[in-house]
Formats: sequence, C-alpha cells, structure tokens
Amino acid sequence: MQIRQGLMRASHMQATASEKLDETTLYADLLEVMPVPAAYVCLDGRIILQNSRLLDLCRAAADPGPYQYLTDMMSADGWSRVQAALSTSLSGVPIQSNGTLEFRCGTVLCRQLLCTSFVSFANNQPAVLMQFEQDMADEREKPDNLKTVKASLARLEARGSLPNGVALKHFPDEVLIFDAVDTAEGRAARILETIGGSYNTEDLAAQLSECSVDVVQTLYIPQNGPMPGTDADRKMCEIRLVPLPADASGDDAGMMAIIRRNVDCPHEIAENRRLAYQDPLTSLANRRAFTRALDTELQRLSRDESSGLAVFYIDLDEFKKVNDLGGHDAGDDMLQRVASSLALTLGEFGTAARIGGDEFAGMLPAVNKEAAIAVAGEILDAFARIRLEVSDRVFTIGGSVGVAYAADWFAVEGCDGAALLGLADRACLRGKRFGGHSVQVHTVRPQDWPAAGHGVGVMPEPGSFQAGELALYSMPIICLSRNKKCGAEILLRLQGDRSQGLSSKAWISAAERSGFIAQVDSWTLDKVLDAAERSANRTTLTMNVSAESARDTGFRDSLYQRLSVNPLLACRLCLEISEKDFLREPADISYFINFVSDLGCQTAIDDFAGHWPVLSRLTGLRVDWVKLAAGVAQEALDNPAKASLLKALVGAARELGLKTIAKHVETKAEADFLRMLDIEAAQGFYFGRPEPWPEVA
Repeated sequence: MQIRQGLMRASHMQATASEKLDETTLYADLLEVMPVPAAYVCLDGRIILQNSRLLDLCRAAADPGPYQYLTDMMSADGWSRVQAALSTSLSGVPIQSNGTLEFRCGTVLCRQLLCTSFVSFANNQPAVLMQFEQDMADEREKPDNLKTVKASLARLEARGSLPNGVALKHFPDEVLIFDAVDTAEGRAARILETIGGSYNTEDLAAQLSECSVDVVQTLYIPQNGPMPGTDADRKMCEIRLVPLPADASGDDAGMMAIIRRNVDCPHEIAENRRLAYQDPLTSLANRRAFTRALDTELQRLSRDESSGLAVFYIDLDEFKKVNDLGGHDAGDDMLQRVASSLALTLGEFGTAARIGGDEFAGMLPAVNKEAAIAVAGEILDAFARIRLEVSDRVFTIGGSVGVAYAADWFAVEGCDGAALLGLADRACLRGKRFGGHSVQVHTVRPQDWPAAGHGVGVMPEPGSFQAGELALYSMPIICLSRNKKCGAEILLRLQGDRSQGLSSKAWISAAERSGFIAQVDSWTLDKVLDAAERSANRTTLTMNVSAESARDTGFRDSLYQRLSVNPLLACRLCLEISEKDFLREPADISYFINFVSDLGCQTAIDDFAGHWPVLSRLTGLRVDWVKLAAGVAQEALDNPAKASLLKALVGAARELGLKTIAKHVETKAEADFLRMLDIEAAQGFYFGRPEPWPEVA
C-alpha cells in the first residue's frame, strides 16, 4: 500500500494566506468524526492532536494527566508494543494490534490498537493516526459523544469540498449515519449510491445483515464491481461499521458507516507483508524480519538485565550433495526439515530464520555463554538425527554454528541487529575453517563495533596449493588383543604460510565442493603406493576415499594400473568409504567396494554409527572392517545400556565376517573397555599421535 506523506498540493496552486485551509483544525474535526478514541502521535510518543473521546477516557483514568506523551500515559510494556506499531505504520504498512493496553494506573486504555495513515503537520514531523478501540458498551455510556460527532460532521459539510490542490489520504471519504430502524437493504442502497460502482445491492445487504450491531466491523467490496481484473480494478472500498452510542433519551442511535475509497485489498496486503517478511519455502522469518526482530530484542536487552542474548548463525555442511545427488526437491525437503528442527530446538522463546540458501539464523535469551553453547550443541544434535530417504539413498545433514553472545546492554550499545548477526556469521566462518560441524562462540564487547566491517580471510582454493604444501602423516592402528601395531591410517595435512588457521578437514571439504577432491585422492594414493613399494614394513595402510573419487573412472583406472604392475601391494592397502557417502550413493559405493575387493584390497566403512540402511546392506558387501564413528565407544563407556547395544553390534558384525576398529581412544579406561567388548582394533592419541610419513625404512 502506497501511503503519501501529509497533504498533496498541486503545483499550480497559488493560494493566499487567507485562503489556505487550517490543516490542524481540519484534522481536529476529522478526528472528532472517528467513533473511537483517536489521536495523531509522533514516533517519540508526542500527541499532536486527540479527539474528545480520548480526552474523556483520560479523565476517567485514576491519574488523568494531562498527557503530552503516550510514554507518560502508558506502562513500559504497553509503550513498547505501541512504539513497534508506530514504527511499522510510519514505514507505510497499516497495522492492527490486538490485546489490552493499560494506563500506568492500570485502567484499560484499549483492547485493540489500529495504526493507519500518517501525515506531516506544519513542523514537518510525521504523526500516525492511532485508534484506541474498546468495547462499544463502554462507549454507549457517553451520550454526549454523538453530539460531538454530528457537530464535526456539520462543520465539515459547511466547508463543502476541499480547496483545490488539497487531497486527504486515508481519511474517510464519506461518513453516513443510519437510524436504528433502517433496514439492511436500505443501508446497502444508500452506501452504493454514495460510492457509485456496480456492486450488487442484494449482496451488500446480505453482508450487512450478518454484521453485529454491538461491535465495530469492516467490510471490503470491489471498487469497480464484483469481478476484479486489472490492478486498477483490484482497488477496494472499505466500509467500517460502528455502532453509535445511545442518545440522551436512551434510544438506540443506530450505526455509522465510515467509507474509504480506493484502498488496497486487505488480503493482498496481508499476503504481501507475509511474503516480505517470511521465507516462502520454510515459513520461517527471512533475513529482513530476523534483523528487525533482533533490533526489538536489543531494546529488550536495554531494559532487562536478567539474561543476555545469544545469536546463532548456522551454515549447513555438505548441503550441495543433497541437491546434486537427490535433486532440488530433495534439497527443498531437507531445508524444510532443518527449519522445523531449528524452530523446535529454539522453542517458543526463540526466533528462527532462513537468511540464505543453506544458511539459517536464530536468537534466544541466554543467562550466560555456557547456556548459549549448550543450545548450539542441541541444534547440531537435532540436525544429526535428520534422515531423508530418496529412492535408495539416505541423506544426513550437519552444520557449523557461530554464536555471538551479548551478556548485557553495554556490550551491544550502539550496534544494530545486522551488525550483531555479522559477528555470529564471522564466528561461523571460523568454524568452517576448522572443518565444519563445530560451534564457535564470540563474546560481544563494545570494542567489536569499530571493527564490525572486518571479515575472515578468504579460504585459498584447493586447486591453488602446490605439492610442496601438502604432506602425509600416519596414525597407528593397534590390535587390542596383542597390543601391537597392525596398521596405520594415512592422513593428509597442509603446511606452509597459507595453511595457518585452516584445518585439513575444512580444506578437504572445500576440495569436495570445488571438484578437486579426486585429484587430491589420486595424489595421496600415488604417494602411499610409492612409499609402500620402498618399505620393507608389511603393515596395512589405510586411506580415505571420497565418493567423488569412487565414481571417477580415472581414479579407478589409476588404481588398477598400479596394482596390476605390483599385485602384492593390494593386500597392504585398505580403502575407507564414509558411512555418510555410502548412504547417499549406495549403488556407486557398492560398485567401487566390489571393484577394489577384486583387486585384492581391503575395504572399510568409516564413521560407522550402526544405521539400519547400512546394516541391511552389509551382508551383500565385500567389506572387511567397520570403523566406529567418533564418540560411539565413549558414550557407551558410562552407559550400561549403550554398552550392551554396542557389544551386540560388534558381535553381529563379527558373525558377518567383519572386524571393528574404534577411533579417538584417549585413555587407558577406554582401551580396557574396548577390549572387554572384544573389539579387534583401535586408534587414537592414547596409542599414538599422527607423525610425518613415510617412515624411514
């Protein structure tokens, strides 16, 4: 809805001072026509004009004022609601706020607040027309109000038409008063005679007959007939029906119809506003709505010292694979599941939003930084439980969370919601640089704001690294029954100046997104096989292979050629495929596993969490090892029920001819626990940290 500010004057108008209309007097008379307490109010709460109904309401309050500002009249909570409505209306969007507003003394001011148009008076300060609607039963106790309304109408009629060049926007074009004895058909005919157009009298009469005689109601009919067509034809005529108070004799005075022509359809306004502030796919708030809500929450923080504020920026990890492998419908489905999970985690006191393609945000009052970190962890845990099945694929999702935590108002004074969200974004980027699936927290400080525009350095493209900047490390794998090294996992590491602050996991994730991962895997495979040929050590060497490499014919051909020349190398090589990749691409991964098994290599499912889609297919796969996901064994250590389940899982794997490896073992207690479960092998800092490889033979 386009709302023009103030009075529109024609450029050719040249009126003398004596001919000019006193705008303040005009608007004062128009306010008196309003059937409810009403006023023109500035954004700071200053009351420019008010009608007699509002004055009567103030006099009836226990502490009648006088009031020059709404802030003097209302409670702090009430003024906060009113200020938000004022701000919205000044941006050109009419707003209706339901709920009781009270004077400071506790007397009811209104039960519904309506903010419509705004105008600029002589001082050029915009003021919003605010209507404070109450129960009409209260209004019927004031018979003198009807006389005031009729007197104002008489003065307006005496003026005749408005002077040339003066047009009022969003004030009544017509005001009709009906007697109590008038029929619905008679009222409809009079309304249509006033507004013109081709709307059907019987249809309007039917709508009027359904309206209550005791409450304020609003009807909308097409301005140019019952069948809107072009944009011009979609304009509506607003008919606001207001029961009038009884006259001095106590007889029902009937009803007032306040008519405005050429207004936008309220349903379209509501839909446009929803689209402007809501993400159409997930129905969460969008970036615009989130930053506005964040601004409001910052105002709350300035008044409430009982809790701080946590702002979360969430970037999904590996969402591109869901789109690429499952299609955009699967991607949309995943985003909707993520949105539902995030909204459920933040709860009724939090706000969730989708602010980009696979980027989300949230905010929640938090008593301390530890509570904010706990919520961020719950967000990631909830994401980890999401399973999306598309045909024979099963997709999972993870994310990186950046948290900006403000302990009090002094930390954020002078900033806005967009700047605070930017701090959370930069914390999230920091987590991305360390491999994703992490929580990074930034405690907001006043000195953050001068540097709020500084971002995190751009990650170098994987293809830009030279061979000298890549290095291989080995981590021992220990046979638990013999307490002896039985293998080594080969790990890729970065070195040099450009690797500072950049983890290998983050770099590999970037390589997968940018299409370089097959080249990285080929380089690693060549180095592993070269070193294995030169070494007399017969230890099994394991290396991780990405799904992209498993699909790549060049990678398979290179592996086939190397092992054809020296078949004995195959028995020393174990190739790992992550469970996540297997779930997403079961057909391609199954083919690759069978291919390398035919060459004589061992195979393993990495990050195995015991998901049924994997368990159900293991019987048909030629897999030698399952490597437990990080944390599976640690969670079972202090939980007897989980320990029983893990023992049963290890036993079931052994019956299928599979051996189990546990990862991230850091203590003797964990190692002893794994031996009790009859797990064959383990690796972790307890047994040895990664060291440069190859070792000297």
